[in-house]
This record gives sequence, structure tokens and C-alpha cells, in this order.
Amino acid sequence: MRRRGSLVSIAATGILVLSSAAHAQSQAGAEAAAAPASAAAPDRKPLMGALDAAGAAKPLDDLRLNIYGYAQAGYFYDASSPHSNGPANIGLNGNKNELVLDKIDLNLERTVDPTKKQFDWGFHIEGIYGADASLIHSNGMFDEQTGEYQWDPLLQAYVDITLADMPVRIRVGKWIELAGFEHYSANIYGAFGDPSKALYSYSYQFLYAEPGTQTGILGTYVFNSELTVDAGITRGWNQSTEDTNDAIDFLGRVTYTPSGKTAVTFVMTEGPEYSPAVGPSAPAGDNGDWWTALDLVITQKITDQLSLGLGVDYVTAPHIPGVDGAQQWGGMAGYASYAINSCLTLNSRVEWYHDTSGFSTGVAMGEINYYEATLGLAIKPFPNDKVLSNLLFRPEIRYDYSDKDAFADGQNDQLTFSFDALFMF
Repeated sequence: MRRRGSLVSIAATGILVLSSAAHAQSQAGAEAAAAPASAAAPDRKPLMGALDAAGAAKPLDDLRLNIYGYAQAGYFYDASSPHSNGPANIGLNGNKNELVLDKIDLNLERTVDPTKKQFDWGFHIEGIYGADASLIHSNGMFDEQTGEYQWDPLLQAYVDITLADMPVRIRVGKWIELAGFEHYSANIYGAFGDPSKALYSYSYQFLYAEPGTQTGILGTYVFNSELTVDAGITRGWNQSTEDTNDAIDFLGRVTYTPSGKTAVTFVMTEGPEYSPAVGPSAPAGDNGDWWTALDLVITQKITDQLSLGLGVDYVTAPHIPGVDGAQQWGGMAGYASYAINSCLTLNSRVEWYHDTSGFSTGVAMGEINYYEATLGLAIKPFPNDKVLSNLLFRPEIRYDYSDKDAFADGQNDQLTFSFDALFMF
């Protein structure tokens, strides 16, 4: 439930919890970047590479600190209603006919490895500026800003501790939701673990059936190379220093990776989640009615070129203030990515999303179904250049259909074109 323009910025409901492939690959990449300078220098991102050239990277390496980020800008065109400001219902890149600075993102981190079974500490701080910031604020933190472009200097802010003689990590603080096939950070660490295998636009499941951020305590136990279990409590979806219902919820995840080609993640959240909205106008919370959210993510690498994935969500809420009866929403999305060569990757997604009342998408038309198919191309024009290999262009075409007239100008379908440029530094 992340929307822009005329759509209400409510991140309601659900759970899609980060697939093991996403988490493992993103953490592995970060740890590699934080390795000793002699080993890491050839693979540095441009920011650390520039610091290295200035002689300032080695002190950071000695402290196992890594600094990195990205800049993203894009353009969105609604071919079905090009002159209407009506809803596009596809969230983050929903500003029509406008070049938008989605975000500039900066991270500072010190990673830890629970499999070493030694006491250690780490942290992660991430801040952003751009049009997307207004859609990812947590309750009580920078959520009173207005205007298209906003700051969120503490999008993530957590501390990690690992324990001696145990493969355990304890995380305390605020993090981007841990779930799902897609990821808020420009899909950089989606389930395929590679931005060239991601699309610019987001799925309905990502937008309307998972939280933006969570704040709490999360424990991780690594049983072996195949099985990891996480469990903890949070203040709820998109809640941090303030909480609309002053209650806690449960977050659990099981990650199973039987091979380097297969990853399966199952997640459950349970708690009184209403209301997940943020800001001074957020409605009062509801402590009595617990929502249950289940998520399954599967990724399979078929060949070195072809990767397939499946994401399934289901959310049920026994009662929502102002809405009659129990509510359910969720859906299913299939993904395919094919690397044509080092410059070009073809990406696709097909999806069905269902809502019993329109609550999760904010479209008050009763029971509603959405379908979408997206085809995109990720272009790396300079794949072998040390710096410019971090530049990526992602044009895409997307078709959406609804069994209700949910789109601009009272239409039940929508054809859109979008394009973004992404530079990782």
C-alpha cells in the first residue's frame, strides 16, 4: 500500500519476507566489499574506489566499514490516459509524464557473520532523498514532510550482535521489510539478487501486501548452510518511534537453500496491524483484531542465463474499522530473467492480485481482481568498465487489467511505459 499523487500513502498489510537468495547475496556482497583492501580493491564500487585513490579507504577497511549507495531517476508514461491525473495504481513510479528523481541512497555499514560463532558487532545506516521517500516513512520519523521530494535519513538504522560459540545474530532497530521477491532499494537486492534481473515497476503484492519498514528485535539462528530461522517482535508495519496501536507483533521466517540454485523462504507475521498508516492524519489503531500474513518465495536458477521465481502472499484480517466483514487479500506472481549477454538481460513478471473489498489498494469498489504483465530489458552499456559497469538502464512495458473500472478515466485496463537509469556507487 505505497501510493503517490491522488492515492493514499498507506502501506497496509501483508507480508512478503525477503528470500534467502536476496539476503544471502546482498550480505555476501557487502562483506566482500568490507574485506581487507588488498583483496577488495579490484571489486570496489566507485565511492569506495574514489576513497581508495585518495588514500582514505584503508582506515575504513581496518574498521570493516563500507560506504555505498545508488542514484535512480525515471520516467513514466500512461498510454491509456496520458492527460489524466487519475490513479495509475502501480505505486512508486506513478507520476505521469514526468521525469522523477526517485532517490539518492547512501549506506554506511559494518557487517557481521553469525556462522563464525564469535562475539562481534555491526550496524547499518541508510538514508535517502527523493520522490520515493514520502512513501516509505515510518510512523514518528520524518513523516510530517510535504512536497514531492523528501528526506528519510534513517530509512534503516539497526545494530547487529553475534554471540560466541553460537551461530546467532541479534538485530535491534529499524529495517526495510525483510521479505519478498522485490525490494524497496531499487530492486537491487530482490530475490534474484541482481539489479539487472529486476524491473523498474513494482508488483501489486509488493505495493499493497507488505510493510515498508519494521522496528523491533530480530534473532537469527543458522542451523547449517541449508537452514536459517529468524524470529522476533516488531512495533508493526511502518511503526517506529510512534505506534498507532501501541502493540507488538510477531515476525518469523524460515529459509531453506538446498543448493546454490534453489531457495525457499516461508514467512509469517501475526499481530494487531491496523493501522499501518503514518503521519499526523493516521487513523487510530485497533489492538483487538490480529492479522495473519503468510508468504512463500521460491527461486530456481535453471541455467547460468535463466532464473525463475514465484511469490505467493495471503493476508487475512478478521475486522477492519469501517469495513464490513473479514477481509483477505494477496496474490501470486511469477518471474523470469534471461541474460542474453553481458550487456542485455530480459526480465518479465506476470501477476494476479485479489482483494475482497478493495481495502488494501484503497479502491472502494468491493471485491476486485488485478492482473498485470510486465516485460523489461536491463541494459548495461559498459559491462567491462570498472566504473561505468555500475550504470544500468531499464526500459519496460506493462499492461494492467482489473475486473472493475479502477484506473484513470473509469477504465478497467491500462498500458504504461516506463524507463529508469540507475547508477550504483
